[in-house]
Amino acid sequence: MRNSLQVVFLLCAWIASPAAACYSQSSGAITVHVDESMGTIDPRIYGHFTEETLSGFEGTVSSELLFNRKFEILEERDIAPPIFKGVAAGWEPIALDTHVTLVQDTQVYFSPSLSQRITLSDPNDLPAGIQQSGYQYVLPHISRKQRVDHAFVFELGERYLVRIAIKGKKLNGAVHLALGESYEHTVARVSFRLSAGEDWRVYTGELAPSSRVEKGKFMIYIDSPGTIWVDSVSLVRADLHDEGFRKDVIELTRRVTPTSIRWPGGWFASDYHWRDGIGPVDRRPARFSRAFNAHTTNDVGTDEYLALCRKLRAEPYITVNFGTGTPEEAAKWVEYCNGGPETQMGRLRAQNGHPEPYNVKLWSVGNEEYLPTLGGTSGRQYGRNFNAFSAAMRAADPKIQLVAVGAFDIPKGAIGRTHPMWPIVRYMPDWTAGVLSEAGQQMNYYSLHYYAPENVQGRSPPDINLAALVIGEDLEKKLDRVQKQMAQLAPGGKRYPIALDEWSLKINNDPTPRDAPGGATDPAQLGLQLGALTLRDALAEATVFNLMQRRPSDFVLGSRTLLYAYLVGLITVRRDRAISSPVALMLQLYSTGDACQSLRVDLSSSTFSTRAMSPSFAAVEGAKHLNTSARLHPDGKTVDLFVVNRSLDHPIDASVQLTGGQVESDVDAAILNAPTLMTVNTFAEPHRVSLERKRVRADAGQLSYLFPVHSIVKLTYRRK
Repeated sequence: MRNSLQVVFLLCAWIASPAAACYSQSSGAITVHVDESMGTIDPRIYGHFTEETLSGFEGTVSSELLFNRKFEILEERDIAPPIFKGVAAGWEPIALDTHVTLVQDTQVYFSPSLSQRITLSDPNDLPAGIQQSGYQYVLPHISRKQRVDHAFVFELGERYLVRIAIKGKKLNGAVHLALGESYEHTVARVSFRLSAGEDWRVYTGELAPSSRVEKGKFMIYIDSPGTIWVDSVSLVRADLHDEGFRKDVIELTRRVTPTSIRWPGGWFASDYHWRDGIGPVDRRPARFSRAFNAHTTNDVGTDEYLALCRKLRAEPYITVNFGTGTPEEAAKWVEYCNGGPETQMGRLRAQNGHPEPYNVKLWSVGNEEYLPTLGGTSGRQYGRNFNAFSAAMRAADPKIQLVAVGAFDIPKGAIGRTHPMWPIVRYMPDWTAGVLSEAGQQMNYYSLHYYAPENVQGRSPPDINLAALVIGEDLEKKLDRVQKQMAQLAPGGKRYPIALDEWSLKINNDPTPRDAPGGATDPAQLGLQLGALTLRDALAEATVFNLMQRRPSDFVLGSRTLLYAYLVGLITVRRDRAISSPVALMLQLYSTGDACQSLRVDLSSSTFSTRAMSPSFAAVEGAKHLNTSARLHPDGKTVDLFVVNRSLDHPIDASVQLTGGQVESDVDAAILNAPTLMTVNTFAEPHRVSLERKRVRADAGQLSYLFPVHSIVKLTYRRK
């Protein structure tokens, strides 16, 4: 595997390509006008996006350790020979024997609509039961089974909390829950003798390993004749468990200062019915999402999501089901969140333990309905349906703010019905015109999603790297086009603020190797070693935050994709550990809950140009190596200057001047950098990409600063 640093050196040798030209100039000038505000930056631009089935909760921030804990995913069996073992997906029999019967039962269950039945017909030296060896939830794109092998490791001194719903019939002995290598070699066990009667009951206990087990199993079994049904079984580590969430993941997330969190999707929202996710967690049905061909336990529903938002002090942003849902269903959801105790849904919320209204203000009506997902439709029809949703939802709470689905659409006639892409983009021609003409009077904000440059197949690594670093310029061009459409088509030419509620650098078919120790490449297992986000992701996405900070009147909201997700999550999570990705470190510099003033910045810098990646990602000429934004906090004293050095081969020595007031001589500098552009953080080396902090001195508001190659620098001044 060629080292990424060698690729950088090749840039200078490749003089013939204008996209890769190296410049001898290494100086610049930055002037921040502290007394010239360009408007108030909405802090909600530093928000995040979660998707329920994209390992957004299960396997990441959720403290639950078991896969398929409600036994809803059907048994996976070989076609030949077609033998049933009788266990739910992700589980295995402890023993296959004459006296053992195992069945996924569709008639008896605690949570709809399956349970695991276990029968031991006669006294025997083998128990009847099931076991799980340990998995990591993954994106369904990586494994349709939603998991990869990741064996349990149980340590001496750990404590595990267990919970299980059990129903028995003619059982003479106890039900055992254990940890160990096998039922013959357990290191922890708790047993329950079923109470009188044969109805369902929830049992709880604690498992404390007496020694270390490297290839551990969690086991449920009986060793006396009889039958039990088990359902909604839970296993969590006590030291990491905080009301259903991982303490370590929550702590790392707090460092990012998420100001808003979008949920439950994404495409997932188009097949999500919110009533499945309320009430007792263990009674909720697990569901199959047709949008992603994946299952969810519904353990994280409305109340849990809003509890997470409160833990993180983030504003909630809910996407209603436009695809398979109705305006009436959406209105009831608004009432559940915001209705008083006198309303039907407000009473239901109180019965579920939350008497006070949540007062959720931000609601998105659907998601990407311009694509052929569940409920996909034309812009004009979407606008008509949007009005129906708006009327119903605002009847429940007139104070809510509604976000309409927007798109960087395709001009009419650009792609015809015979084009091979027509089945995918058939709803996109003139999407914006249709939405604005129908729903322009009812929407508050217009949503846009931005993933770029996407498919780079056949492009060289140097070209791809440079293209990644100009996604801010590319987004700005696309935004200008949408705003031109608004001026022409919206009622009164209104310019709707943009909710950039899904976005990130996204590079498909990337030939550039990540700087992964040991040359790890298997995507199924890669996330058990490292996160996929690199320093390149951090630099590229910083240019988007600079754009949003420079154009405060244009952006009301941002939701970076994804907060938690296997391999590509902002916070990289393994079952036993969590680390911050380079992008998370970048957000530690940018994100704030303050409503800051955007400050005018004058900039001179050397430049570079890039090649087009596709018809939708054009070449950029004359992009400045230094990319900047500045802001003034509400205290009137704290000034932040953000500088991204996009040069891949030289540092830039720039003069930095603040005008419009005196500042203190001590300036705080925070620098994000790494040895190569493609460096990632790993579980073995979590600080390969890191933040360095130091103090520099300014003379009368002026200093000279050497901005390192491929770096982000935040300079913080204080006015006198």
